[in-house]
Amino acid sequence: MRLPTNDASSKSRALAETILDKIGVTSKPGRKFFISILHLFLALRGRFTFKGMERYGSYSEKSYRLQFEKGFDFLQFNLELSKQHLSGHCILAFDPSYLPKSGKKTPHLDKFWSGCLGKAVKGIEIGGLGVVDIEHNTAFSLEAVQTPCQAELTAKGQSLVDHYAKIITDRKAELQAISRYLAVDGYFSKKSFVDQVVEQAGLHLISKLRKDANLKYLYKGPKKPGRGRPKRFDGKIYLAKLDKRRFKKVHQDEEAIIYELICYSVGLGRDIKLAYVEFLDEGKATGRHALFYATDLTLSSYCIYRYYKARFQIEFLFRDAKQHTGLTHSQSRSENKLHFHFNTALTAVGVAKAAHYLKLDKEDRQAFSLSDIKTAYFNELMVDLFLSNFQIDPNLEKNKSIILKLLNFGKIRA
Repeated sequence: MRLPTNDASSKSRALAETILDKIGVTSKPGRKFFISILHLFLALRGRFTFKGMERYGSYSEKSYRLQFEKGFDFLQFNLELSKQHLSGHCILAFDPSYLPKSGKKTPHLDKFWSGCLGKAVKGIEIGGLGVVDIEHNTAFSLEAVQTPCQAELTAKGQSLVDHYAKIITDRKAELQAISRYLAVDGYFSKKSFVDQVVEQAGLHLISKLRKDANLKYLYKGPKKPGRGRPKRFDGKIYLAKLDKRRFKKVHQDEEAIIYELICYSVGLGRDIKLAYVEFLDEGKATGRHALFYATDLTLSSYCIYRYYKARFQIEFLFRDAKQHTGLTHSQSRSENKLHFHFNTALTAVGVAKAAHYLKLDKEDRQAFSLSDIKTAYFNELMVDLFLSNFQIDPNLEKNKSIILKLLNFGKIRA
């Protein structure tokens, strides 16, 4: 016996069915499994292993193993999800994320950088490609791709940065349909990465420079008569003692003062739009500053600063998936199963946001709480189990208020 159709999961089920219709998934068993696994990842308590899925789900452990091996086009699903539920003001974001993992047979096991630990540790890594909505200030996952170990990259003649760039360039047609701008952290301010993203993927990069970056003023004076190459540069930019007369002040609020300049980056080998940001605390100087830039010379410095700040939403996406949808729990040793698990965990977060957060008016929204959504899904799973086994009619008036109380049990904001 099922709960009435106004239960929590009916929104995400209807949403997933609509998107599967759009992307042309017609196989009934495939559709049924994918919808059930999204619901399960938002309801399951404990470890997200195949045995754990069997305990809470409607399939056997073997069925989950076989279905995870088949794979799914998560990129197309998440593209359609983002098109339907995000505003038109979006940017792309890319960020690697370390995942703890052991086992001699685990694919691509190596030492990867962990931002939390501040050092390289044994495990695996995924490169997370996402879309950030500037108006709603939230991020959806597009696809997560596991990073090969160093030995495999060396055998292919690739560097780690080349691998990251290839993830972008291989999906350039889909990404260009969402946004022209890709925001990444300062690690990616390398000539090899910037050149591939700009020239091969056709995207503009927004990132951060070191505080000792080698920058030069562009010469704007009159051309000297006679033979020889025209003068291109007009001296080095000394960031420790900045000449603000040569910069243009474009924005000031209680948090920051923004100056802009088109200059030449020696490290990147190209002209860039530089946003020099001085941070304030309630309008008072803090002495802190940062250098942001874009390869699009027409983009305003305020937008560069705003887009880079919004990039951090992809970190919250990883956090929610690690805490609530079992991103780090897979015990599989198959590359296909791991890929399915990682992307299901991240996609489930996006589906929950679309179904239960973005549907609300901005005035009615509070902070997004995946914990509350998971509690509602788990309560629904348990209530439905009791109703089915005890043959209780949920449509009786005397049962409706009690069932609603049970569904909200344990929620932070009931």
